[in-house]
Amino acid sequence: IVAGILLAQLYFSYAATISARPAANVEYIDLVVPTGSTTGTLVISIKNTGNVHIESGTVSGQGVTDCNIPEVRPGGVNSTSCSVTNVQAGNSYTYTVTLNFADGSVQSFAVVVRARTA
Repeated sequence: IVAGILLAQLYFSYAATISARPAANVEYIDLVVPTGSTTGTLVISIKNTGNVHIESGTVSGQGVTDCNIPEVRPGGVNSTSCSVTNVQAGNSYTYTVTLNFADGSVQSFAVVVRARTA
């Protein structure tokens, strides 16, 4: 009986570990630069496509300072907007999105956006 209980606990622990699936993608990204300016606004929406809670995230790259992504529950979408300097309308820029999941995992990916005027 004790061996059966031990095996059941090991099985359920293993099953919970392999069923955790942290995953996300970018639903929307836009970089708007007012005419005649080199400072723009980066808007990004993240969708949690997995089953692990996204606790926080950051966006880094050309001219980005203090751009934090709020928490996103599984299946949910959340957005943030950031100020970006040294950008020009018509040029493309690459940014790195880093997401921190509740299970301790981290996902980073690059996104490319072309700056446009409002």
